Amino acid sequence: MKKFKIISYIILVIVLVVLALTVYTSATQNNEQDEKEKVTSEIRYLDTKFVDLLNNMNNIETRNYQIYTTKIEESKSAENSGGGSSGGNSTSDSNTSSSSDSTSTQDNSDQAQTEETNKNYEMQAAGILTTNRDIDWTSCKNESELIYTSISTITLDLYRLNVSQEDILNFNKDLDTLTVSLEEENKQLALDNLVKIYEYIPKFAQTVVDDTLYKTVLETKLNVFRGYAKLDSGDWTGISTNIVDAINAYATLLTNTEIDANKQTSVNKGYVMLNELKNAVDTQNTSVFLIKYKNLLEEINNL
Repeated sequence: MKKFKIISYIILVIVLVVLALTVYTSATQNNEQDEKEKVTSEIRYLDTKFVDLLNNMNNIETRNYQIYTTKIEESKSAENSGGGSSGGNSTSDSNTSSSSDSTSTQDNSDQAQTEETNKNYEMQAAGILTTNRDIDWTSCKNESELIYTSISTITLDLYRLNVSQEDILNFNKDLDTLTVSLEEENKQLALDNLVKIYEYIPKFAQTVVDDTLYKTVLETKLNVFRGYAKLDSGDWTGISTNIVDAINAYATLLTNTEIDANKQTSVNKGYVMLNELKNAVDTQNTSVFLIKYKNLLEEINNL
């Protein structure tokens, strides 16, 4: 009987240990998944911010319309409610006093004149051929500073998921270098630095992100941006090489059976638009390239 009790206790302990390990393992996996989802959102945030900065280098708006504001100023005079008129029989002293008060009231009225400023909002088409390509450096600098408000949290989260420490440190250094080039308002240097820092986004995603489609889109965009950064230099041979690399990276999606069937049409459309971008390189016309570049980004950013 005693032996039976001992065996029962041993079995009970084993069961409890197994249950504890199962619960612990499940909790650990859930926590790790939550961490990965959080960092994936942070990578998407950085992706969006750097793409916006790249587009700002040619004042490109990925929406079809931009909202412009104009000021409408209106002047209003403060109304004075003076006293009612006295009776018909006024003395000459009263008339003199009334005249003096009237002059004083008029002066006060002029000083009390107020201005109201209203804003008129207007939506205008944001086409490549019709939009001024002057860079809004103030907006770029503000966007760069905004990234810094999140970078410490993102850095810690990347460390926790065993992303390469060297890549994280270099990313932070290159962000500083990018900020300096924006402060100096050096377009080509800013473009080169933006492409350099964007290279870390696919690297981070390879370690953290599970979505094959999104990781492939990041690799594709990186190659497109490498070509985009060469536009002002007129290096069409280099641009052509970069776009071909983008097509080759993206082509793996055409035979990927894991892609949601609802997205397959958009994936196929993106491939066609990449080849259209390659055709634009053959024209060696910056405007044609930017038109097709903008349309491509609008399509694959939604995948």
